[in-house]
Amino acid sequence: MVEASKYSNDVLQKGVIELLVKDDPLLEKMPFKDIKGNGLTYDVETTLSGASFHQVGEEWNESTSVVTQATAHLAILGDDADVDNFLIATRGDIQDLMQEQIVAKTKAMKKLYMEEVIYGYLTGGISKGFEGIQYLIRNSTAGQNNTVAVATASGTGKLLSLERLDKAIDLVRGDKPDFILMSKAMWRAVQKYLKGVGGATATEIKGKQVALYDGYPVLETDYIRDNESADLQYGTDEAAAAVYGHNYADTDGLDDDLSTTIFVVRLAPEALCGLQNGNLTVDRIGKLEKKDAERVRIKWYTSVMLQKIITCAKVTGVLVAGVVTA
Repeated sequence: MVEASKYSNDVLQKGVIELLVKDDPLLEKMPFKDIKGNGLTYDVETTLSGASFHQVGEEWNESTSVVTQATAHLAILGDDADVDNFLIATRGDIQDLMQEQIVAKTKAMKKLYMEEVIYGYLTGGISKGFEGIQYLIRNSTAGQNNTVAVATASGTGKLLSLERLDKAIDLVRGDKPDFILMSKAMWRAVQKYLKGVGGATATEIKGKQVALYDGYPVLETDYIRDNESADLQYGTDEAAAAVYGHNYADTDGLDDDLSTTIFVVRLAPEALCGLQNGNLTVDRIGKLEKKDAERVRIKWYTSVMLQKIITCAKVTGVLVAGVVTA
């Protein structure tokens, strides 16, 4: 998105886009696919095709992969930034006042977008947003299972064993994950354990020191909550016991079990990527008819998609506060 803005002569638009992605590691790295229309329907492969050895003269049985269709709908994200002409005349010039409003509006848009990327969930076509990765990476009736749920009782998160995170990494197939995404509090707990056993490492990526876990970059984000629920049953673990994690249908406020989720992510057009119909735009509306003010409108037609479930995974139902173990 930032690279695309370089082809624009609109300095204001470039500034808004750079501010939108600034200091969020996921949004900085997210590739975006430009599409026509208001959504993209794609095939999600749920069952791999089989293969067999055969004897001479044996009948061959047909076997095909199973796919289901999913649609990523674009959402309209944006708002207006108004500056009253009285303030322009009495308290400053239009550039300073409007700039303050645009900065504040862009921060609000980034916060809302990133919350939707993680927690978006559409129900009955009522929501105006889009589906996020908490919902897209899940158990389903089609048999996808790239979720490692760790809580063994509904509503009670469980301390992280790094063996669970290793399992989630192993669930990502086809290519290696690009990074591991978690909250800052969760990473502090993991890092405390790693430092205790002498396993804390880091590398430099584009001039920045980035922490590593088992060779994979770890990205910290403010948008993964540390008060997630742990009341959705995600099937059973290896001991055939029920396991629980974050309920993707919960809105903020229903998340009250002091739990969190760790995501193992690959970014690519066939993995996790953003969608947009044109880049984020800044429209100068100008003087308003029924309001003595100047207006700038910032808007973005956007969404995310996860085409192949096996490219990402998550560990959910993790109790944030406590000691991480091996």
